[in-house]
Amino acid sequence: MDKFNVEKEILDTSELERLFLREGIFTTIKRNEYLIRQNEMTNQIGFVVSGIFRLSRIDVNGNEWVIGYSFKNDFVCDYPSFINKMGATVNIQASTDCEVYLLSLNRLNQFWETDMNTQRLGRRIAETMFAEIYQRLLGFYCDTPEQRYQALMKRCPDLQGKLSLKEIAHFLGITPETLSRIRKKILLK
Repeated sequence: MDKFNVEKEILDTSELERLFLREGIFTTIKRNEYLIRQNEMTNQIGFVVSGIFRLSRIDVNGNEWVIGYSFKNDFVCDYPSFINKMGATVNIQASTDCEVYLLSLNRLNQFWETDMNTQRLGRRIAETMFAEIYQRLLGFYCDTPEQRYQALMKRCPDLQGKLSLKEIAHFLGITPETLSRIRKKILLK
């Protein structure tokens, strides 16, 4: 979820983070292991304390599409499936060794009902997630691959070196060869 792609000053999630650290179940997930698999039921959301998770979806032809990442100090889950108690629409797999605190849907819902401030926080998170998805959609249709790459590197500068060129290219919807050309072009500037 990439910290909902906003600065902490705009959306302060520190109270929610403290809940995970205080009451969540600490879990270590090794590289390439799954937190959740597509179509499985899930009733947990995670707060990542180290590592990178990759979110992907397998289409009807068996092709895997990388649709996102969750990083350190991020929340990780298939949120719509999580809150609607249905099978996951994505796979969530550790791209590196990860440490995560897991919290149940019941406990998260109790937190949202604590008071008006936590209800507002939940609403702001949902609104921010909607805005992020809208911006991604606009970027997909309107931005060049170079612009998408530069935006990703600005948002996640430590991504290179932790993920393969192929994984980054796949996430951007381009071939590794195209990404290699883009990176060379940027370095020459």
